[in-house]
Amino acid sequence: MENTREQKIRKQIDAYVKGKLSEEGIQSLWNEFAKNPELLDLLEVEAGTKALLSESKVKKATVHPLSGWTWHIAAAAVVLIVAMVQLFRVNTPTDMDEFLVTNIEPGQIETADGIRADDLKISEADSLLNLGFKAVISGNGERALELFDIVINNYDEEPYGSKAFLNKGIVLYNEGKYPDSINSFRESANRAEHSRMISEKAYWYLGNALINVGELEVAREAVYEAYRLDGVFRTAAFRLLQKLNYDLGKYDYDNFDIQQLN
Repeated sequence: MENTREQKIRKQIDAYVKGKLSEEGIQSLWNEFAKNPELLDLLEVEAGTKALLSESKVKKATVHPLSGWTWHIAAAAVVLIVAMVQLFRVNTPTDMDEFLVTNIEPGQIETADGIRADDLKISEADSLLNLGFKAVISGNGERALELFDIVINNYDEEPYGSKAFLNKGIVLYNEGKYPDSINSFRESANRAEHSRMISEKAYWYLGNALINVGELEVAREAVYEAYRLDGVFRTAAFRLLQKLNYDLGKYDYDNFDIQQLN
């Protein structure tokens, strides 16, 4: 009986990686792994995932007689399933709040880049950003918003605009004003082509804010952008993407990079 069940799981995985598994079948497969995580160990050993991933770096993968499986696809599928089930091994489904940023630290506020070599003095816009930061750490959110708005309204150039909008979004997010923070984070992301770091922050916090207002589909796109930028939020973005995919019923990873979690 046990062998029959394992064979059924393997057939479902085979159909999944070949894109031939129905939506109902996909849901059944994920439910099976969520309820029986011990099957992952067996599957990982039989698929030779670890050996395949390590050997592929130094030599061409050999052919294994496993009923028509495409090995690199199978390995990728197993890695993603292992990562996914590890998230939900204790409580299924896991609460989304466990993956979200509850309060953005003041250290994420963007300040002046420093003294400019050409004129040896800090600009007024830089000073306003620094004063806004001081207001944030002093707990004066209202004053911080006023200062960031001055930058936005009077210094419509980069990097001041993207920094001010990002900072404004952070203050609004921490005040629970998610719709307003979404507008600010979007504006920052649109302007931040000059700075990968600011762009990553903007997309990451935008995704979190969108989830807080229930816009999961759009949030998924923003979180993916943060993940794609491959910065400090990459691992957190990967985990949140896994949760969003799970909740939205999206299990097609054909266009999704594999992030191996250490």
